[in-house]
Amino acid sequence: MSDKPQSPSSGSLSDQALAWFARLQADDVSDEARRQFEIWYHADPRHADAYDKSRKLWDLLQQPAKRVQQRLQADAAQTKTEPSPAGKGLGEGRLPAPASGRALHRVALGCLGLLLLVAGWRLPEQWQNWRSDYHTAAGQQLSVELADGSRLTLNTDTALVVRYSDSLRQIELLRGEAYFEVAPNKQRPFVVDGGQATARAVGTAYSVRKHADELSVVVSEGTVEVGADSAKALVHAAEQAEYRQGRLQAVAQLDNDDALAWRRRQTVFHRQPLTQVLEEVNRYRRGRIVAVNPQLAERVVNGVFNNGDPDAVLAALTTTLQAKSLRMPGDLVLLY
Repeated sequence: MSDKPQSPSSGSLSDQALAWFARLQADDVSDEARRQFEIWYHADPRHADAYDKSRKLWDLLQQPAKRVQQRLQADAAQTKTEPSPAGKGLGEGRLPAPASGRALHRVALGCLGLLLLVAGWRLPEQWQNWRSDYHTAAGQQLSVELADGSRLTLNTDTALVVRYSDSLRQIELLRGEAYFEVAPNKQRPFVVDGGQATARAVGTAYSVRKHADELSVVVSEGTVEVGADSAKALVHAAEQAEYRQGRLQAVAQLDNDDALAWRRRQTVFHRQPLTQVLEEVNRYRRGRIVAVNPQLAERVVNGVFNNGDPDAVLAALTTTLQAKSLRMPGDLVLLY
C-alpha cells in the first residue's frame, strides 16, 4: 500500500479519516506514513475532527470486545485447578496467553459482525448520521445558516454533508429531504449531490428529496439544472423533476405547493392508497404503521395531516377508514 497521503478530493473526510485510522493500525506502518498523517491531520480542523470521530467509533467497538476478552480470561481462570482429560491439553495450572492487541482487534471485528446481524436495519442510518455535518431524527426539522448566507432546512430523518471550496458549494444528501435557499454567487455554483443525480443552482430556492436511488427536485424560486449521467433538464419555479427507474423523467408543472407542505408541518394527500399514505406518515415516526389487510391497504385517502403529531394521524386514519389498530413492541402498529 502506498504511503502517499490522500487529498481532500479523494473521498469524503470521514472516508479519508477511516482510511488513515486503518492504515495506522497496521504493524508495518512506516515513519513516513506517520509523518504524512500528521501533515493531513493538522492541515484542516475538519480533518482532526473526522479522525477523532473515527477513533471514538473504534473505541466504542472495543468495549464489547474487551468484555468478551474478560469473560474468556475469567473462564480460563476458573479452570486453573481443573486437570485436563487424561493429563493432556493445557494441563493443571496452565492458562492460555492473554489476548494480544491484534487479537482484541479481531474480537472487536467479531462484535461488529454481531452488531450487523442484530441491528443491521439501523446501521445505515447511524452510519450516515456519523458521516453527516447535519442530521435530523424522525419527526424533527432543523434550520441552518451556512457561511455564505445560504440557508438549509432539513426535514424529518435527513442527513447531509456540506463541502465548500473556493469554486464550488456542494451538499451531499445522504438521505431524506431538505430545502435550500441559496445565496447568489455566480463564481461558486451550489450543487446538491444525491448520488444518482445532482441539482445545480446559482441563486434560487428549491427542495431535494432522496429515497433509495430516486431523487425529486421541486423549485419554488429561480431555475435549477438537474443532471443525471448525460441527461440534463432546466427546472423553473413551480416545476418538478424526478430521477427514478434509472433515468431522468420529464419536467412536470405543479398546480400547487403540496410538495413543500412539509415546511409548514403538513402533508397533503389527494386520493392516494393507504399504503402510500402510511409510507409518508412513517417518515415522521420512529416505528412503523403497517396495513396488514390487503383490502384496507388499497383504500383511498384524502386529507391534510399534521406532521408534528403522527399518532393523531393514526387516530384519524383508523376513524375515517373504520379500521382497528394493534400496537406491538418497537412502536410497530398493525392496521386491520
